[in-house]
Amino acid sequence: MRKRVFLDNTIEFLRGRVYLGAYDYTPEDTDEIVFFTVEDILFYNRFHLDFGPLHIGHLYRFAVIFHEILNDPDNSGKAVVFYSSTSTRQRANAACMLCCYMILVQAWTPHQVLQPLAQVDPPFMPFRDAGYSNADFEISIQDVVYGVWRAKENGLVDLNAFQLEVYEKYERVENGDFNVLTPDFIAFASPVEDSQHRLSHSKSQLNAPFRSVLKFFVEANVQLVVRLNSHLYEKAHFENVGIKHVDMIFEDGTCPDMSIVSNFVGAADTIIKQGGKIAVHCKAGLGRTGCLIGAHLIYTHGFTANECIAFLRFIRPGMVVGPQQHWLYLNQNTFREWKYTMKLGLQPSDMIGGLYPLVSLEDYKDQRKHKKAVKNKVDNEGDYTLDEHTMTPPGSIEKRPLPPSVAVPQNSPGQPRKGQNGSNTVENIGKGGRRKPMDNNSDDESMQVDSNQSSLRSSRRKGPPSAEESAVLKELIPKNRRAVSSSGGRRSASGAGIRKISGTTKR
Repeated sequence: MRKRVFLDNTIEFLRGRVYLGAYDYTPEDTDEIVFFTVEDILFYNRFHLDFGPLHIGHLYRFAVIFHEILNDPDNSGKAVVFYSSTSTRQRANAACMLCCYMILVQAWTPHQVLQPLAQVDPPFMPFRDAGYSNADFEISIQDVVYGVWRAKENGLVDLNAFQLEVYEKYERVENGDFNVLTPDFIAFASPVEDSQHRLSHSKSQLNAPFRSVLKFFVEANVQLVVRLNSHLYEKAHFENVGIKHVDMIFEDGTCPDMSIVSNFVGAADTIIKQGGKIAVHCKAGLGRTGCLIGAHLIYTHGFTANECIAFLRFIRPGMVVGPQQHWLYLNQNTFREWKYTMKLGLQPSDMIGGLYPLVSLEDYKDQRKHKKAVKNKVDNEGDYTLDEHTMTPPGSIEKRPLPPSVAVPQNSPGQPRKGQNGSNTVENIGKGGRRKPMDNNSDDESMQVDSNQSSLRSSRRKGPPSAEESAVLKELIPKNRRAVSSSGGRRSASGAGIRKISGTTKR
C-alpha cells in the first residue's frame, strides 16, 4: 500500500498517488511529490460573468498531460498533486475537471468522486449561466459529475472516441460555431446570409462558415435542421442538399410553449428512428437551443434539470440562460412523465414538415383505430391501395426521402427584422412551395370527351356487334363500370369515393 501524503490545502483522491491542491504560491517538486497545473494553458472563454465548467476539449487535454506524468518512469513511486491557485473560481474548475476525469477515464462512480470533496472548507463555488443578469440559478460540481456520469451510462459521451481536432475546429465561429452534443444532436449558431444573395439560392455565394456547416452536416447524416430564431438565411440551402428544414420560432430569451416542445420531441424521435441526426440553432445556439435539446434529454434519458444543464455546458459552454434554467427545472417532471403518457403519433403534422409529433395516449388510440379501420376497408376493397389512404408510423419501413416542407410555423413573437421602409418583415415560409390547385373538372371533362367519342363511334357502327367483338368488350369494361379517362391513365370512380391513380404522380 502506498504511503499517504499529508499536505495543507490538499485533498486525497487516490491514496499515495492522486491529490488535488490549491496554493497561493508555486510549489516545487520533491523526491516524493510531483506538482502540476493547467491553469496557465487551459482557459475558459467566458461570455459574461460565467467562469466554467471547463468543456470536454479541456478535459481531453488535461487527461493527456496527466497520463504523461503518471506514466513517466521517474514518477512511478511519487504522489501526483494537481493544483490550482486559491481563487474560488479556479478551485472549482480544477476540482470539477478532476472529478470528470475520474468518471470518464477511471470509471469511478459519482459517490466515489464526490466523497473527497464533501465538507471541504471553504466550499467550492457553484457555476452560473452566461447571462448578464444576477445569477439566480446555480450548478454545482455534484450536478456536473452526475450529468457527465448519466451521459456516459447512456452512451452520449465517450472520451475514447472523442476527436479533439474536430471539436476545436468547428467550435470556432469561422468554421461554423457548432458542437456535436450527443450522437443524435448538434447545436450551432444561426448561419447568416447576405440579404443581396438570399434569393439566389446559390451555394457559391455563401460565406465560409455556412459552407462549412453544410459540408459537415451532409457528411454526418444530419436529416433535420430546426430553426428557432428569425430568418437570417434561406432554408433552401439545406433542402437543396437533402436536409429537411423546420421552423419553431419563439422570442430570444424566452421559454417555448409546451406545444413546441411536444412537436420538437416527436420530430426528433422520428428522425432518430430513421438513423439520422438533428441540428438545432437559435441566434447563438445556446439559450433556446438548450431548452429544446435539454427537454428531449430529460424525456429520453431521465436527466434532472441540473444534470442536463451541466452536461450541455460541459459539451457546449454557455447553454441554457436566465429564466430558461428555471423553466427546465419546473418542467423536468412533465418531460419525464411524457415517456409514459405520450406516444409518437401515427399521423404526420404539417406544423413540423410532415414529421410525427408526440400525442396523448387517447389520441394515439384514436389514430390507431382509424388506421385499423382504413386498413380493413382496404383489405375489403381490392381496388384501393394502402399507401394512398394510410400513414405508416416511422421506423416500421425502410427509409424514404422526406418531402419538402411547405408548412407555416405557429404564431410566435420571433425576432422580426426591419425592412428598408422601417416595417417589420417575416419570411414567408410557404413561398415558392405552393402547388397549383387541381382542376376538379379535368377528370369529368375527359370522361365526357371519352363518352362522346365512344357514342360517336357507336353511331357510325352499322348493325349489332359480332360475337367476337362482344367478348372483347366484356374484357375491356371493368366490373364496376368505371369510365376510363384518356389523361395519362387516371381512373376516376363514377360516384363519390376514393380515387386510384396509376401511371401519374399523386397530387
